[in-house]
Amino acid sequence: MASKLDIKGLIIRIVGSIILIYWILNQIEWSKVAAVAKEGSYVYFIAAFIVIQITVVASILKWKMLVNSSLNQDQKRDASLVKLGRFYYIGLFFNNFLPGSVGGDLVRVFYLGRITGIPIATASVAFERITSGAALVAIAIFSSIVLKSARTYLWPILLVLAAILLCSYLISIWIKRRKNITNIQSSIPTSRISRWLMKLKSELEKIVAISLNYRKENKKWWLNIAILSILFQVGLAWINDLLFLSLGIDIPWLELLMVITLISVITMLPISVNGLGVREGCYVLFFKELGVPVEIAVTVSLLFFILVSISSLAGGVFWMLERGGKSEIIRKSVD
Repeated sequence: MASKLDIKGLIIRIVGSIILIYWILNQIEWSKVAAVAKEGSYVYFIAAFIVIQITVVASILKWKMLVNSSLNQDQKRDASLVKLGRFYYIGLFFNNFLPGSVGGDLVRVFYLGRITGIPIATASVAFERITSGAALVAIAIFSSIVLKSARTYLWPILLVLAAILLCSYLISIWIKRRKNITNIQSSIPTSRISRWLMKLKSELEKIVAISLNYRKENKKWWLNIAILSILFQVGLAWINDLLFLSLGIDIPWLELLMVITLISVITMLPISVNGLGVREGCYVLFFKELGVPVEIAVTVSLLFFILVSISSLAGGVFWMLERGGKSEIIRKSVD
């Protein structure tokens, strides 16, 4: 039943992406986009590609810190920085086929969960995203204070944050209520649904407990987490800045940072596959307000997508190596 729902959801998102892309195709003179792309500087393209890798490394380092917080020394060796880097790129690769820009997080949880257990993997990936979200909000508030024109974009970001906090609050209430179940109610469930709910409750409690354990870390640890989170978001803006500069467009840094922050939030929503269509529409909508021609906004959006997709190909190679390694282990165990 769950697999049928997943397939239906995926189909809906694919259809959503197709509709959005079709709309964009009809709104844009693609001959101009092609002409603009040809005029771009390859030096800036290469620089943007390098910054993508720097940004990814910052995120991997933060993920490693979160994972290490919940592991003993032996487990830390199993979940090495190199292995986490491979898992991160695998997740980046699967983002090309999964909903929103965070679909690959489920893949990361799966692979890391085989080493640390699903609760630790889920907590680390979720908190890695939460801290990135906190950096988004911090950047938005700072930009809105310094730049008056940025205040327009502040409310949508705060609205999304409020929705996330509300969901988290409702989940915490549900977990607390489940803890107050009487002995009769908490007896061994007989139905399949009851057993599934009990198992889900148990896993959620473990994830929450692991997340709360992050509080024991010292100020230096939290400062490093904050720096890496902000570096990731600034890196996204830097990549786009290089792509705009390659086309001869110089956008004020704070305004660019604010718009990219907002686009990052919107493309996280699971309403399309890898943000296709949504991202291009956002680039057209928001950068048009900054005086950027439509064809240049679309070109930068597509260049960003292409460069990230090229980077993610390494994840495809790592995924095949992981599958090959697993097959080898199974073969040896049979022999």
